[in-house]
Amino acid sequence: MVTVIVVGGPAGTGKTTQGLMLSKRYSCPFIEGDSLHPKANIDKMAQGIPLTDDDRWGWLKTLAQESSSKALEDPSHLAVVSCSMLKKVYREYIKESSVSAEVEFRFVFLYTSFEELMSRVENRVGHYMKSDMVKSQYDIMEIPTGKELLKNGGEAVIVDTSGKTPEVIFKKIVSDLSLPAVDEDKEPDS
Repeated sequence: MVTVIVVGGPAGTGKTTQGLMLSKRYSCPFIEGDSLHPKANIDKMAQGIPLTDDDRWGWLKTLAQESSSKALEDPSHLAVVSCSMLKKVYREYIKESSVSAEVEFRFVFLYTSFEELMSRVENRVGHYMKSDMVKSQYDIMEIPTGKELLKNGGEAVIVDTSGKTPEVIFKKIVSDLSLPAVDEDKEPDS
């Protein structure tokens, strides 16, 4: 099975942290989805202008193709990518944009309260996503439910990150994903 794990949620939920921890656990490549944004999107967000769906389609396609290619090429047959994937339609589009029907996508959706997101983002240094952009992400966020959930035959797991350490969040993700690790005894670096 060739699998891409997409770690998503609004800014400030820990996508990069969890993505890196997962890539270490599964000994596979990690792709920082933000690095795939075209310059026009980054410039727009840096000015505090929320992206539209039209701004996102090209980025989501690139992200799906890059991550599915990496998973196909890597000996682990896995890749991890971070991506906000805030709407169900974005998750569907990512699946449709894979370079191969052989690739299965698993979505890890991280979320927390608006207040906690604001606090986390306001304390970040050197990131183009400013706290005034968090509201636009929070407002369009569609947390996977029902048939989208892995436990109901879908592809998504959800984790409320409120007040939890990265290690606790990571253990919940690994448990819910139920993917075999390269080395079951391997723990993430603290």
